[in-house]
Amino acid sequence: MIPVHVEGVRRNFTSSSAFLYSVFLVDDTDRRLLVLGIERYEALPIVAALNNLILPRQDTINLMAETLRLLNYTLEEVRIEGYSMLPPLYNLCDCRLHWRKGADVREQAMHLRPGDAACLALLMHAPILVSDEVFRQVGTELPDGPPLELVLARYMLRREGITLPEGKEPRLGFSKTPLRDALVKEFKASLLGKAPIFPEEDMEQRKKEYLDFLRQ
Repeated sequence: MIPVHVEGVRRNFTSSSAFLYSVFLVDDTDRRLLVLGIERYEALPIVAALNNLILPRQDTINLMAETLRLLNYTLEEVRIEGYSMLPPLYNLCDCRLHWRKGADVREQAMHLRPGDAACLALLMHAPILVSDEVFRQVGTELPDGPPLELVLARYMLRREGITLPEGKEPRLGFSKTPLRDALVKEFKASLLGKAPIFPEEDMEQRKKEYLDFLRQ
């Protein structure tokens, strides 16, 4: 099993399905990556947990984590042992959750949405481990040198058929992770009442703005 951490959440510009966001899981060497599609209600609590933000309306997974803590349960680890995509709108992780309450240790096998598995681990401060099989199935090897966001930017440009002038790299700007940080910025603005939470209606416009930004 390979230890990973939740690197962040980004908009999923490559999909028109219900999975409008992606959660990024990176191994501890920053060499292997899992990008798993998640829905809006999965994305919100992950962004909140990663950035110590309070949701205006707590999700069910927040209630679950608080209740388990109240009952003195500790989540010792989340093991993602399998991954399946079931048509038309489901993707599920085969997980084993290891719980402890005092001297009592229990193992729970569950099919979880990727976002729920990641968020529960974050909220319960538990490590995430992923099987080699899952990495072989849906993982990506990251090349040496370029940061993750530059790899993603190059992929986006290739996918859209955009070629930059020779020798020019995609622009990343003030932030090394503009796609991830843009979502956090929107979330913080929404908490102050200055923007709706994660507006999806203008996804194509945001995609165009991002591609234009990379080419500047």
